[in-house]
Amino acid sequence: MARLKKIIIAASVAVFLICLYSFLLGNKVFEGKFDNDYAAWYFLAKGIFCSLALYLLVLVLEKLTEQLQK
Repeated sequence: MARLKKIIIAASVAVFLICLYSFLLGNKVFEGKFDNDYAAWYFLAKGIFCSLALYLLVLVLEKLTEQLQK
């Protein structure tokens, strides 16, 4: 379970970083300006939600395996 936890946490960080990059790219931050694009905000919100959901899933699975082993 510890190995799976590390893999899922790494995946959740990767998902968040990809969505953060697409947010910054969509709002043209790398070009030195800020274009308030709705699709970029959607990707940021989706990245936060998905990465948090993956992390919480690991915590729930960890607690369930502890309960089943008792």
